[in-house]
Amino acid sequence: MEPFSIANDLMHQPQKLRDKARAEGYLFFRELIDPAELANVRAQILAICEDHRWLKSGTDPADGIAANGVAHIEGQPTFFDVYEKVLALEDFHALAHTPKLIGIFDALFGEPTLVHPRTIARIIFPKVVQYSTPAHQDFIHIRGTEETWTAWIPLSDCPQTLGSLAVLPGSHTSGIFPTRDALGAGGKGIDTDTLPYTWTASDFEAGDVIVFHSLLVHKGLPNLTEDRLRISVDYRFQGQSQPIDPASLEPHHGRNTWDALYAGWKSDRHQYYWKQRTQNACDRDAKETAAGSNTNSARS
Repeated sequence: MEPFSIANDLMHQPQKLRDKARAEGYLFFRELIDPAELANVRAQILAICEDHRWLKSGTDPADGIAANGVAHIEGQPTFFDVYEKVLALEDFHALAHTPKLIGIFDALFGEPTLVHPRTIARIIFPKVVQYSTPAHQDFIHIRGTEETWTAWIPLSDCPQTLGSLAVLPGSHTSGIFPTRDALGAGGKGIDTDTLPYTWTASDFEAGDVIVFHSLLVHKGLPNLTEDRLRISVDYRFQGQSQPIDPASLEPHHGRNTWDALYAGWKSDRHQYYWKQRTQNACDRDAKETAAGSNTNSARS
């Protein structure tokens, strides 16, 4: 695969940043976030994993070594035993509001940024390659405005062999592609063999971030390590004036309430912050109908 193009030199050149984003559909930044902030969230997630015996006994939890013969897949009942506790972590949500991230999106959107409260964590086990996140577009899951962008952030160094991210630059310009049922997060995949784009990927170091358009085709690479967990987060952002699907204002997977998830938080700074900023919320049924009519064939 070709490596990502690095966008750090455009961080203080908004027009050139927007031009690059419009042309390629993604922006990759080296050392954008303090690795210590990522390590803090990762340690809290791994502590939950350790409590539920997901980690190998006798190893340092910081190493993220999976227990022998253990592989919990997103969507399975045993996965939610851990995941619901992850969703209640205050620092996990606060990370989405990192000033450097917000600054990138303020420049990209040309208006104040709305951070989606529906934050997502991925805990990917080794030796379950068939459950790697398939090639897909986020918009079919997000709805609302197509001008929603995702920030994908691994919480530690993440070489391609650990299961980093790959994207198809330029694919966001071809509309919505047909989908098929697939294993892995989201449950929907795209056949990419005939698409006129080239896969691009790089090794990540802690603090590196890739952000991408909701129509950009991307996929998770398989975790090919012997025993390491890959832990990453997905945060989504849009311009404050743009429409948003009400589902994006609910906790991921919808199994809990915000009141329940906020119960142990020390601060209310990142609680219900969106309520006065979402006057343009979409009617979900109308958007699903409109989007569904386009899902079976690509739009130009």
